[in-house]
Amino acid sequence: MRRVLVSALTVMVALIAAVAIALTVFLHGSAPQLDGAVQLAGLSAPVTVTRDALGVPTVTAANQRDAARVLGFLHAQDRFFQMDLMRRLAAGELAALVGPDAVKLDEQHRLFRLRAVAQQVLARATPQRRTLITAYTDGVNAGLAALKTRPFEYGLLRQRPQPWTPADSVLVIFAMYFDLQDAYDRRASQLALMRDTLSKPLFDFLDAPGTQWDAPILGQPTAPPPIPTSNAVDLHRWPAADFTRLDASLPPHEVVGSNSFAVDAAHSADGHAILANDMHLGLAVPNIWYRAQFNYRAADGTRVSVTGVTLPGLPLVVVGSNGHVAWGFTNSYGNWAALVNLHLKPGDPNGYLTPDGWRAFGHHQEIIQVAGQKPVVMHVMDTLWGPVTGTDHHGVLCAVHWIAADPAATNAELGDMA
Repeated sequence: MRRVLVSALTVMVALIAAVAIALTVFLHGSAPQLDGAVQLAGLSAPVTVTRDALGVPTVTAANQRDAARVLGFLHAQDRFFQMDLMRRLAAGELAALVGPDAVKLDEQHRLFRLRAVAQQVLARATPQRRTLITAYTDGVNAGLAALKTRPFEYGLLRQRPQPWTPADSVLVIFAMYFDLQDAYDRRASQLALMRDTLSKPLFDFLDAPGTQWDAPILGQPTAPPPIPTSNAVDLHRWPAADFTRLDASLPPHEVVGSNSFAVDAAHSADGHAILANDMHLGLAVPNIWYRAQFNYRAADGTRVSVTGVTLPGLPLVVVGSNGHVAWGFTNSYGNWAALVNLHLKPGDPNGYLTPDGWRAFGHHQEIIQVAGQKPVVMHVMDTLWGPVTGTDHHGVLCAVHWIAADPAATNAELGDMA
């Protein structure tokens, strides 16, 4: 009996050790290469990459194109899974990676058909910008292929990473649009419901355009709205169902904000200008930004040295300094999306009214791939303004016009700051 117990224990320990060794080998194989030489096709000259104690790379290259290619290599080795999630989030393709739990989110995002918009953005880009994106894309795929094993996240999901494409870099920008803007103009629909539910004095108080504490660039601060009387907030005369309906329409997330400020040299303590840029983005592991420094020569032979943060998936410095100019980046609140109530054509459910007369809806069939399950077929109705999103609280069919769906709203010209 004792021998059997000892044998079973030995086998169990051996199995645990084998699993631990296999896991260690797998994790080590998916780690980035930090030392040695790499043969990277497409470089015009040798490039050196050094990392500081925190792993932040400094890339020294002959030109910007070589620097972009190497940045793609580094991004892929360090952050490919993050990049993959961002492109899939924007394109509505997450369910193909993580399964049915992401189908609802995919349906919401696939509505805008942003992969097609990304191709239009690329077509509008300058030849120089397309060249940089192509070099970056080649670097990404080379970096992914150079890993001894696939990134460990794909092992957990029992998936294999798909190659990067130039359009995927544009989709990363669209992922930031989703993170920073309300693509569906929920605020407008919520205000419309509040306007129909609350008394006018109470609504005007809650939806005041500003306060005496504002500091407008033009004009004077807005006077505070009058406080409603007790009659305006008599909750006893309103059915509880109205407030249940109102509460259900409110988003679960909180409003976010950022801040930036600049001080010129004449007003700073040391006689140098100061730029502070604090982007209030959600906390994540890994961090959304990827710090790096680049040294290369511009086309005219000028030496360029840029330090800042990059966004994995893009070949540019989003926030940083070139030694002459420092730049920041933050989000401003504005009317970036608008709900449009549709007037349907009498006797023709496929027609709607536009400023130029009646027009037929556009129809698209989107196939959402789902890991481990059959694909989901999604029908998208398009209008002059954008996709149909559903109905408002009066049952009127609505479409949404979102600036991100306009190819002219997206570019990578921020890269010129280098």
